Amino acid sequence: MILTSTILTNLVFQNISFGQEISSNLTVKEQRLLDSLLTNKKTDFSFKDKKVAFISGHSGTDINHKDYFLKTFIFDYLDKGIDPVISYRVLNEQERLTANGYDIIVMQVPKIYTSRQHKANLKKLAKLEPKK
Repeated sequence: MILTSTILTNLVFQNISFGQEISSNLTVKEQRLLDSLLTNKKTDFSFKDKKVAFISGHSGTDINHKDYFLKTFIFDYLDKGIDPVISYRVLNEQERLTANGYDIIVMQVPKIYTSRQHKANLKKLAKLEPKK
């Protein structure tokens, strides 16, 4: 499974460019990568055209830049032949309004992630950029 994941990642995502932004904050290649890594953990959800927040830390409270998160918690793991330990949480309409329109949070799996931490993260996301 690890080998398959590594081969898939290398074939599909060679020469990945973080500069080609689309309507979300992800490139098409990044969308496909997240879909492929989380395919067994989700139903019919797709990262296509979604605004994604990236969170790490032992308590799941560190908001990360996309490039840092992808390198540290996905590509570095895949380069070592290890499946990334990531999860996601789709935000409901009220949460999206609170969090400046972010649709989903992708996170390094924290030890504990409570509703209080989640609400605090939504408030942090609201401060990242002005609402449009």
